[in-house]
Amino acid sequence: MTTPTLVHHALRSTRRALALSVILAAPVPSVGHAAGYPWNNHAEPYDFLFNGGAHIDTHQQTLLNAATNELSGFLYIQFTGAESKDGYRVAAHTDCNAPGTTCTVGWQLHGKLTTATLVYHVEPDHPTWLVGRDQIPQPGAYSHFHWSATAQHPDVGSTHAGYLLQLKAIDIFCFVLGDSGAFQADLTCEDETNRGVIVRPGIDIATHLNIVGSYSGYEAP
Repeated sequence: MTTPTLVHHALRSTRRALALSVILAAPVPSVGHAAGYPWNNHAEPYDFLFNGGAHIDTHQQTLLNAATNELSGFLYIQFTGAESKDGYRVAAHTDCNAPGTTCTVGWQLHGKLTTATLVYHVEPDHPTWLVGRDQIPQPGAYSHFHWSATAQHPDVGSTHAGYLLQLKAIDIFCFVLGDSGAFQADLTCEDETNRGVIVRPGIDIATHLNIVGSYSGYEAP
């Protein structure tokens, strides 16, 4: 066998070995990430409730790690059947326990325990919370706070324990916060009338952003 032939065979064997090593080294996706963890109305192990079944609990399933006080789980959406002018399927949060709903995972979430003060709320957006900058986990992209332990909606100026959430989208869609029934399909997703946000797979700090590091008249808890 000639030298070039020997080199060719050696290189081919090396490529095969490298390809196999990449496959074996690749992380195995969890069931929830690979297939979209089904909505089971908080059946174990994803049985953590923020608000006794109200508010965010109608479209989240999470697991609480009692040792670290950290959450991991899923935030759900329902596709409305509409599509924006620029070709994005329209999705929104809904009560996943309501008859006739079909909820799918929109985001994976990770949460860390902290406290925050409610400073204002402009409908239909999320309530906006003041969080001490030193309480925002790093590294990370924790952009959404949700209070826990009570179903009662907090009053402006009140301070509550809850979780800062980092969201990682797993699909492409146009997310509408609020009345998705008013969505106008002849307009683009992010037209000011539709007020949608284009979501792409990966870290998402846009759709649920509701924290500030300072606010006039308030001190961070």
